[in-house]
Amino acid sequence: MICLSFELVQKFVVKAVTNQLVMIDFKLKVHKMDTAALSGQKVRKPSFFRSIRFWIVVVVIFWILTDSNPKDTAGFLFMWTLPAFFLLLTAYVSYTHKRANASTIDLLNVNDNGLWSHEFQSTKMTIDTNRELLTLEAGKRKKAYKFSDVKGWRYHLANGGEIVALDMVGMIGSKGHNNLTRLKNFENSGFFIQVKDIECPEWQIKFHPRKGRFHHERGIRDTEMQLKQWCEIFDQTLNKSTATQ
Repeated sequence: MICLSFELVQKFVVKAVTNQLVMIDFKLKVHKMDTAALSGQKVRKPSFFRSIRFWIVVVVIFWILTDSNPKDTAGFLFMWTLPAFFLLLTAYVSYTHKRANASTIDLLNVNDNGLWSHEFQSTKMTIDTNRELLTLEAGKRKKAYKFSDVKGWRYHLANGGEIVALDMVGMIGSKGHNNLTRLKNFENSGFFIQVKDIECPEWQIKFHPRKGRFHHERGIRDTEMQLKQWCEIFDQTLNKSTATQ
């Protein structure tokens, strides 16, 4: 049976700890950027190549190629194939979620310019208090409305409907059902704006959590907080303008 040398394992542990410290520092920086995003800066986009799991795979392969006995190299690489696959797979899943977390762009009255905007995926809304206009975008459709043409706004956050299975067959069957349920919940959720427009009387603006996943408790709380924040923004901008007329 082929075994990794003690020296190789020791180096691996030291390198992993070092990378972990680097990752902690990186997360702190991302947190600062999330806070800065509220004042009008874009959140730094995550990168798959900054994943600690990706670099563990690369470092171990490098060590195998440089430090192991040439006769054992093939065996070491074969042994590392399966762990490397799962590390890369989980790293990619984590990266896709972080990328979605960083996809929201909120510009909230930056430098008191009178503009409030939210953008996620193909939807966007912009409140221009200077011209008293609300611009809405959904896919290829885009329209601007006077504040007086906005009838109301609300939010809806759909969740639940997932099933839990304890046996292997049930788990396989429930996965497809749960994925479809999560997609429907996401598509039915968002910020809804009613306007005086026969062609399009209601617009849906999409939202996504900045932290956590949409179908998890942390992500649900984060998304709901964003939606409540925008209800307050509408209350303070559109209602204030209407009251002064």
